[in-house]
Amino acid sequence: MELKCELSPLVFAALYRTLADDKDKAHQDLLTERLAEVGWELGWLAEAAERYEKTWQGQLKQATTPHDLTGLSDANALLASWIMAALRTTGASYDLGEKLRTDVTARALKEIPAAPADLPPQWCPEVVGWTLGMVVGTVDRHLPVAPAVLPADPNVRAAYEGLVEHVLHLGKTTTPWPEILGTSTYWRGTGLAEGLKPEARDGKDAIKQLIFECRYAVPDHLGRRLSQHFEHFAETRNTLSHVADMPGRPRFVDVKERAREWSQIYLTVLGITQFLGLQVSAELLESASRAVRSETWDDLQWELSAYAESE
Repeated sequence: MELKCELSPLVFAALYRTLADDKDKAHQDLLTERLAEVGWELGWLAEAAERYEKTWQGQLKQATTPHDLTGLSDANALLASWIMAALRTTGASYDLGEKLRTDVTARALKEIPAAPADLPPQWCPEVVGWTLGMVVGTVDRHLPVAPAVLPADPNVRAAYEGLVEHVLHLGKTTTPWPEILGTSTYWRGTGLAEGLKPEARDGKDAIKQLIFECRYAVPDHLGRRLSQHFEHFAETRNTLSHVADMPGRPRFVDVKERAREWSQIYLTVLGITQFLGLQVSAELLESASRAVRSETWDDLQWELSAYAESE
């Protein structure tokens, strides 16, 4: 399964307007420094918001049905994530993500003719670990997420795509799920943790490191829930894999019922998504010259011009 983050121009208009209107001095300084890496000034944020707004208005004028309002290429989401990565050390991106989703939903339902009650993915943005993504499927309002770009490690990329594919399948399967269908999220989740932290001693240590990083990037209440959920996660994976009773490890018969429905694996998928989003934003900070160039905006405007409302 190949994940694509193809969001509506409405999303980018709302996102860049929010960033442009941000009065936090520390945020402004970081964004100024980030944009300067490719020769842009802070005022670019407002200009980009207007450009995407014109594209959105142009789409509305040309569309005859909601199906005509398509998402833009994932290069647009990559640029937005590259910019937001500058704010990675400032705390949680939760509030920004909630505001973006609320603003986009309100406008989409108001402005799209005969808008469906359940908006399609292009109007379902999610900001995870300062990485922009798109919610796919109908399993949950916030999950699973197709990020703007996946981590560089090809094994992690393939494993995460497999997890999303599996979650989408579970969403179409009647609960309670067969035991193996649900508990497979334990070994895939631990495997992804090990892939994201290959230097860790084992899955337990990898998860510990990821939770430590995550606690600085999510609200306190969510950080506590994730810490509790993942505290014995790797040990449970080992039990599910090896079955036989072992000293110091939970018994198979005591853990096999822990993943029979969505509410039981929700924090697993949420945690892995948070870990992955933070990895993406970290990589975008480290590989700025390869992800975005000064010409990137010029290239994207060719795509936007196909829909932009005439001057």
